[in-house]
Amino acid sequence: MRGENFSVVFINNAIYGMTGGQMAPTTLWGQTTSTSPYGREKSSSGYPVNMAEIMAQMPGVCYSERVTVNSPQRIAATKKALKKAFSYQFEEKGLSFVEVLSPCPTGWSQKPVKALEWLEQKMIPIFPLGVFKDMKEGEGK
Repeated sequence: MRGENFSVVFINNAIYGMTGGQMAPTTLWGQTTSTSPYGREKSSSGYPVNMAEIMAQMPGVCYSERVTVNSPQRIAATKKALKKAFSYQFEEKGLSFVEVLSPCPTGWSQKPVKALEWLEQKMIPIFPLGVFKDMKEGEGK
């Protein structure tokens, strides 16, 4: 990792939603998808990947945070995280990474309100919200 000055926004909805709802690296244990109709199993598919924590460990990454969009307050926090990521990019501090937990009612075969509840109850315990790395003023790369 060279610490390039750009921002990555990773939308985590626990599936590959744009291609039919297949299992993704972030699919939860037991979660059914079009390619895992009996649910993801630890023994064959391993653990869900916690991207924000992995990115925080990489040299050249100046900022890594996980946020969500399942309430108005959390949408505001997501906007703040994105602004910070872009400001670090423009200040040439290195790579910024923002993981956004997002519902996928269609891919999850749920009504929208139920999908927001599922995200809160199932995803956030596996993918906790928060800042995992933040290089303050004068730091970077």
